[in-house]
Amino acid sequence: MTGNPAADVQEILRRELPSLSQREARVARHLLANYPMAGLGTVAEFADQSGVSTATVLRLVRRLGFPVYADFQDALRRHLEVTLQSPLLRFSEPQDRPAGEGAHFLQRFTGNLAAALQELEHGVPEAEFDKVVELLADPRRDIHFVGGRYSSNVAAYLADLLAAVRGKVNIVGGQTQRWPQHLLEIGRNSVVVVFDVRRYQRDVIDFAHKAAKVQGATVVLITDIWQSPVARVARYVLSVPVQSPSVFDMLAMGMALGEALVGASAARIGGDGKTRMERLEALREELPPQRPARGTKT
Repeated sequence: MTGNPAADVQEILRRELPSLSQREARVARHLLANYPMAGLGTVAEFADQSGVSTATVLRLVRRLGFPVYADFQDALRRHLEVTLQSPLLRFSEPQDRPAGEGAHFLQRFTGNLAAALQELEHGVPEAEFDKVVELLADPRRDIHFVGGRYSSNVAAYLADLLAAVRGKVNIVGGQTQRWPQHLLEIGRNSVVVVFDVRRYQRDVIDFAHKAAKVQGATVVLITDIWQSPVARVARYVLSVPVQSPSVFDMLAMGMALGEALVGASAARIGGDGKTRMERLEALREELPPQRPARGTKT
């Protein structure tokens, strides 16, 4: 296997699923639904939980490109190590230097950014992109954006942009104790756009699960290549690169993909979106000029 083995396991599973035998597919679905923990026990435990024989599990493992079960488990453990990384842990680790060992940090960062843009272009299937755009542009649907501690800022920005060209756009924010109130407004005609990257947030995962399984909404997930557990309930999963020379993961590609989705949605909405923007601009002009706060110098 090449590239990122931990990510490749999920990618190959999803790609191979239609061609697997009935028993192999049962193992694959169990692993995807409980990724990666289902594969970290013994082969006998994995087989028993999947309701198949150990021989079936080992056949699937070989089909994924691992000669022995131990190699397969090593890839799953690397997935855990990578997805649970925190900025604090990365302070003590050497960072990648794609532009050369002696390169200035800015050069390394922009080099990484350029490579990530190419990866984004080739990594997001155009057909999936277009299906998400169709959802976002559909005036019959209400759209809800939600994200984690940092990615919620990206979600809120994109919700604000989309609201300029269409109605029924909401941002799920504030204290999580109020999130059930948002769920009350979500139904089968709703689209929930979720931003969740490593370290995945339990509150975001739970909200997405309830939105899909309890309220019947269509979930769109924007995540990293290791994929948030929200992928289990998402109709569409769009992965973006987040690694960078920094101790902090990069959200720039999530922002870029989001802006592309909103831009394509605005183009699809067309004249109705233009009319809405014209009304919005007219209302803004009618507002009195904002006065500086008391005590602020001008």
